[in-house]
Amino acid sequence: MNDFRIPWARPYLGDEEIIAVTRALADRRLSMGAEVRGFEAEAAALVNREHGVAVANGTVALDLAMKLIGVGPGDEVIVSGLSYIATTNCIVWQGARPVFCDVDPGTLNIDAADIERRISSRTKAILVADYCGSPVDYDRIESICDEHGLVLAVDGAQSLGACHRGRPTCSLGTVSTTSFHTAKAMICGEGGMVFCDDDALLERAQRLRGQGEVPGRKYVHDTLAWNYRLTEIAGAVGRVQLARADDVLARRAQLAARYTERLRELPEARPTTHLAQATPAWFSYAIRVSDRDAVARTLADLGVETRSLYPIPAYRQPIPEYREYAHTLCPHAELASGEVLNLPMFFEMTMSEVDDVVDCLAAAIDAARGGTALRDQAA
Repeated sequence: MNDFRIPWARPYLGDEEIIAVTRALADRRLSMGAEVRGFEAEAAALVNREHGVAVANGTVALDLAMKLIGVGPGDEVIVSGLSYIATTNCIVWQGARPVFCDVDPGTLNIDAADIERRISSRTKAILVADYCGSPVDYDRIESICDEHGLVLAVDGAQSLGACHRGRPTCSLGTVSTTSFHTAKAMICGEGGMVFCDDDALLERAQRLRGQGEVPGRKYVHDTLAWNYRLTEIAGAVGRVQLARADDVLARRAQLAARYTERLRELPEARPTTHLAQATPAWFSYAIRVSDRDAVARTLADLGVETRSLYPIPAYRQPIPEYREYAHTLCPHAELASGEVLNLPMFFEMTMSEVDDVVDCLAAAIDAARGGTALRDQAA
């Protein structure tokens, strides 16, 4: 049970979702029917892609993306050192090697200059993720890919609705993915999507999603694959969520603007920055603060839930298969992982709740320095 006054995330579900799920149940086609097909088409349209392939979650979407671009044993894929574990696991699953790059200290996105330093003869692709929904420097990264003949893949798990120079970030790259996990801006509980523009990639993605079955030949399989299919119920919820995408993105931008305004009063909390040519999707509002863990504990005591995306660099995860990467050093990622704190952000959040979070944050920072603001806040 979540006992926080202000949770880090809260899914928004209205009567429309209940009606959609009831309709899907009444149709009695609970897997891969009209709702999933509609969800795929509407998600692809939202990000200006030709094709969307719905899958069980964002993690398997990444696995599918790596398979579609042909990543395999002996290949290297460049990825941020400060990322969610699925963004790097999907490389390891292919028998390939993640090459970890440092991050820009302002945006916490992958540093394009460090990408160029880490390219080798074995580099196959660059997999980028837009940190907390803030677009990476696609101008430079696309140029690097063109110069070196590399494939660009985009992990848009946090950036559905984000744009770079007016282009949806999920429209970029040979393939892109997103997630509809319950903490995201638009949800279907679990669920993910793979986007592409190539018909051959579409056909292969559909085959890989469905046990490698040959289209039109039930129980005949020509590809080793898994079951990554999405349910009709999830598809029905996802379609309703996509229909209110404009409202959801606009509200999150308003909340972010309020945070930015209020945090000018609190120089100890340093918000991450964003490229001038980028329109973030505001999956989360990230700040950097000294004594991060102490501040987070005090906020929790005050009823405010936070997260730290991410508390250790990806290459330091205690996974046996990652031991060979533990010697990696990305100085900005190391520093950021000890300071970053992600504040609450959700569709139904009010401006007074934003103010409450910032007031509690000020008290928590003061308490971490041995001040008296926390006693005043509690009083």
